[in-house]
Amino acid sequence: MPGTARLAPAAGASIIAPMKTLLRALAALSFAVPGLAAAEDTDGLQNDANNPLTPKMAVMAHNYVQPVLSGQPGSGTNQLFARGLLPHDALGVDQLMRVSLPVISNAWAPHHAANGIGDLIIYDMAIHRFDRNKIGVGPLLVAPTASSPALGSGKWQGGLQTVISLPHKWGLTAALTSYQQAFDGSLQTLTVQPLVFYNLDNGYYLRSSGISTFDLGRSSVVPIGLGLGRVFERPGGKVLNLFIEPQYSVVQTGIGVPSFQVFAGLVLQIPVKTPARP
Repeated sequence: MPGTARLAPAAGASIIAPMKTLLRALAALSFAVPGLAAAEDTDGLQNDANNPLTPKMAVMAHNYVQPVLSGQPGSGTNQLFARGLLPHDALGVDQLMRVSLPVISNAWAPHHAANGIGDLIIYDMAIHRFDRNKIGVGPLLVAPTASSPALGSGKWQGGLQTVISLPHKWGLTAALTSYQQAFDGSLQTLTVQPLVFYNLDNGYYLRSSGISTFDLGRSSVVPIGLGLGRVFERPGGKVLNLFIEPQYSVVQTGIGVPSFQVFAGLVLQIPVKTPARP
C-alpha cells in the first residue's frame, strides 16, 4: 500500500460517492424501510443471511475504509467490492462459486493518489454437510486486473479456499481461510477470517468478522471488529442484509497494514430453483 500525508482531491471524490450510497442504505439499520419486513426468526432467516455457505445466489457490495495505515502517517485506502455468489451442482456435486472485484479502489500518499479497480478473485468450493454444519473446500485464483501497481499485487496467483459454518440457536459461527501464492513464487499470503453473529430481536444482530492477513515473511495484521447488522425479508424469498462494523488491528507488523478500518455493506440473497435430481 502507498503511504500518504493527505487525501488528494481525485481520491476524495472517488471515495465520497460510494460511501454516500452505503450510508443511505445502512440508514435502514435504525429505521424500518417501507415494504420490508424485519426478520424475527433468529434461528432461521438471520443465520441463513449471514452463513457464507447458504445455497442462494447473492449480490454483494462491500466497502472497506482504511484511513490509517501502520508506519505511514496520513495514509489510507478505500475499496468498494462488487461480489457475486452462485450455487451450482456441476458434475453432480453441490458447489458455491464466488467472484470478487474492487470496482472502486483508492490509495493515497503525501504526494500522489491512485484510483481504479483492483485484482479479480474467484474461488469455487465443493460443499459437504455434517448434520446442520457445512464445510466448503476448493481452488482459488487471483487475476492481476488492478489498474495501478498501488491497487493490486501485479501477480497471477493460485491457492485454496476453505469455509466452515456452524449454526446455533443464538446465532452463527464460521471460519474462512485461504492460502494463495504467486505463480512465480514471489508472494505467499494466508488469510483467516473467524465470523461470529449473535442474533437480536426484530432482525438485528451483532457481528465480528475481521480478516487476519499474513503476507508471509513481510507483514501481518489481525483486526478485531464489533458491528451491527439487520436482516429484512422481501417477497419471493429474497433477503436483504445491511451492516456496518468498525475494526481495530490488535496486531500490526510491517509497513502499510491497516491500523483501523470500517467495513460496511449490503447483501441481497436470491433463491435459486434447481431441477430435482433423478
